[in-house]
Amino acid sequence: KWWDKDGAPNMVEIHSMQEFIDALSTAGDRLVIVDFYARHCNGCRTLYPKLCKIAKEHPEVLFLKINYDDNTEICKALNVKVLPLFFVYRAQGHLESFSCTISKVRAGLKISL
Repeated sequence: KWWDKDGAPNMVEIHSMQEFIDALSTAGDRLVIVDFYARHCNGCRTLYPKLCKIAKEHPEVLFLKINYDDNTEICKALNVKVLPLFFVYRAQGHLESFSCTISKVRAGLKISL
């Protein structure tokens, strides 16, 4: 199970809309990065070790993981149509959304926090 390996303590798997809302509301002023992924997605699989590394380097950031296949209700409500997809939140709400293609991963994706 690649999606369960090497995760940092600040990486939290979300299983319901209520868990998602609770995680955002209790994050305070922390930066929150939401990773929408699927087990069958090659881009998600390729990006995951890089995401784990970033999470370990930035323990002040909360990373929420949402499995598309297990949480279609959340994904539909948030208009998730492409994977991997990331949403960025802070106390003031949704700040940014971006998708990361496999070619960006191969080119050496860098995320600045």
